[in-house]
Amino acid sequence: MASFFDDIGTLISMAITPALLLLGVMLQMRVLNNRLERISDRSEVLEGRLSSGSGLRPALVHELSVLQRRETAIHRAFGLSTACMILICSIVVALFVDDSIHLKLDSLIAFAFVATMLLLVGSFSLLMHEIFIASHSLPATALHRRQPEGQN
Repeated sequence: MASFFDDIGTLISMAITPALLLLGVMLQMRVLNNRLERISDRSEVLEGRLSSGSGLRPALVHELSVLQRRETAIHRAFGLSTACMILICSIVVALFVDDSIHLKLDSLIAFAFVATMLLLVGSFSLLMHEIFIASHSLPATALHRRQPEGQN
């Protein structure tokens, strides 16, 4: 009986790593969601200004196109993160199935873990790409604000 509990304890400790990874991916998805909400809110404001016939039509159209590029990057990052989470859950299931049925799934589990890491790297890369687009689309006045003379 003690051997069963030793095995299950080892198995649960092996499943903690993917569970912590799952938590990290969930936190990343929260960041992605917050950024997507800000993009959506800004798009609504710009579309309202565009429909009101503001004289800055070319600038508004340009900013909307930049927001569209950012939104596309975030959506792709969401897709990779979701695939990553599904794969993490599959790894946990495979660990328990491997232990209970005594299948030799070691190679499959290792491959799935590597695939999970690649999906996570892709998702983080897309997040960095979106941040790059956002930071390089700011007007020059926002990037390099001058301080009024006399202030240092």
